[in-house]
Amino acid sequence: MKPVKTWPAWARNTLYLGLALAALFVLFRWLLPVILPFALALALARLMEPGVRFLRGRWHIPRKAGAALLTLLLVAVLSAALWYLLSWLFWEVNGLIERAPSLIARLPEVSESLTGRLERWIEAAPLSLRDTLRRAAEGVLSGVSAIPAALVQKLTGWVTAFAGKLPYMLLFMFALILSTFLISAEYPDISQSLLKPFPENARKRILSVKTQFVNTLGKWLKAQGIMMLITFGELLTGFMLLKVRTALLSALLIALVDALPVLGAGICIVPWAFVSLLSGEAFRAAGLAVMFGVIVLVRGFTEPRLVGGQVGMGALPTFMAMYVGVMTAGVPGMIAFPIILMTVKQVWAPMAKSK
Repeated sequence: MKPVKTWPAWARNTLYLGLALAALFVLFRWLLPVILPFALALALARLMEPGVRFLRGRWHIPRKAGAALLTLLLVAVLSAALWYLLSWLFWEVNGLIERAPSLIARLPEVSESLTGRLERWIEAAPLSLRDTLRRAAEGVLSGVSAIPAALVQKLTGWVTAFAGKLPYMLLFMFALILSTFLISAEYPDISQSLLKPFPENARKRILSVKTQFVNTLGKWLKAQGIMMLITFGELLTGFMLLKVRTALLSALLIALVDALPVLGAGICIVPWAFVSLLSGEAFRAAGLAVMFGVIVLVRGFTEPRLVGGQVGMGALPTFMAMYVGVMTAGVPGMIAFPIILMTVKQVWAPMAKSK
């Protein structure tokens, strides 16, 4: 077999691309949970690098001191944002807990009212359909009556799971913060050492792929920011029409939650609509349900086109990459696969021309 360096350029590029894709697959499938804090620390150190250089050049602050200062600033900003979000969530949950006894006390009344309504509709239906509709209504009522217990059970499971994972989360945050400082303090040396094992041609190719990947990531983040603004506008408009007192704050926080692929706006709006229904605020519950439907439809229709437009791909390849990503590697894959696909496209284009 001929040495790789004697192969045609297109064959060598195809081999390198295949090896890179295989490495990325192994990374996202098996290695990511282990190396995630260090990968995030490397990304944060890269983002902090211009600031560290500025402090060193303008104020003659040593690299380690500048890295420590910016790491502390980053931790302070993220901690303040997290504290504010958790405080708001605690306030909302505490208010819901205070209202829970009155809501539970009204459940029989709500159930009786719903039963009477369904019975009137069934009596108005043709005789041949009444038995079928009555059985369906009984199933609906039994399902509705089981919702509170299911919600309590689900909430208890979430709290238990969160408490069980809290030590690992604290360890993760400690590793992330410490690694960010250590990597930023020696970022130039670490960047060079990562490329040392590769020959000169491979280094240039790796740097080229890195540039393309960072460029594509920036475009993807821009697309997600636009989607967040669209969702925020929908939420703010809906809340103002529903006369929600904290329309601006609620729209902002739910738009931030909606940006997370696993959660989405439904984790806030659906329980809110259910509580409103139990509280006798049928108009608000219906409005929240309609608003959630609009958000889901707009996101499903717009996101693949918007992401594809920003990164230069069509809606179908973008949607396929997102679907394959979430099925293969979960949420990280859903985020990373469209970016990887676009990076592959940008790297492959010059190779195709050289064939």
